[in-house]
Amino acid sequence: MKCKHCGKEIKEEYLFCPYCGVLQREDTPEYFERIYREMRLKGKMRCAAEALEGAIKAGGEDPYYLKNLGDVYYLMGRLEDAIRCFERSIELKPDFADTYYSLGVAYYRAGHAGKARDALRKCIELNEEFAMAYYWLGLAFYHEGKLREAVENYEKLLSKNPESMIAHYHAGVAYVALGEYRKAVEHLEKIKQHSPGDPAVYYYLGKAYFRLHDLPKAIENLTRCVEISEDERAKRLLHTITSPPEL
Repeated sequence: MKCKHCGKEIKEEYLFCPYCGVLQREDTPEYFERIYREMRLKGKMRCAAEALEGAIKAGGEDPYYLKNLGDVYYLMGRLEDAIRCFERSIELKPDFADTYYSLGVAYYRAGHAGKARDALRKCIELNEEFAMAYYWLGLAFYHEGKLREAVENYEKLLSKNPESMIAHYHAGVAYVALGEYRKAVEHLEKIKQHSPGDPAVYYYLGKAYFRLHDLPKAIENLTRCVEISEDERAKRLLHTITSPPEL
């Protein structure tokens, strides 16, 4: 047969022209995958999802296609559909650390902290260098009220990537909740230096310094928080610190 693009003679069984690379058939998983990649890069998620659905229909369930379809559904906000795809992908290929990671994040976003914890632990078990899994695992523990386990995972991420400001932030907040204010200050001061316009950081720093009885620094940080954001929590705590007690 002749290539429909360049016109050169090629074998009937060729999916792609060996001369110009153009796909010869439009009913194969390879064709739909190519469309998916193009649509994904263009940010056309609905079209990308339809292409992957076509690939699965043409070639049957494949863990790779299901994982990517789950990713697209997640970006579309279709969390339950994403979870369904990730779970099925894992059934077919249970050693994909990346799929467990995506499943854990989707579970967390869908409000299933316990399931997120289990999926993220499995991700780390398969590949302990999957650093961001520690971050989401910390969040899952935090929302289960397990603050000690939460900070342990934030610290594990920071041991691999000390520049992760979001891990410093959540570690600082968790340490404040645990009453370990000096550790909280260590993390939060790093963020203040890196992102000096973050009002939440100033609030938690002010609260930590207040608990450490360092009133000048508490006032300094709470005042800055109020200047940036009119944060009501910061206003109340600042008023408590600066107002003389009633006799």
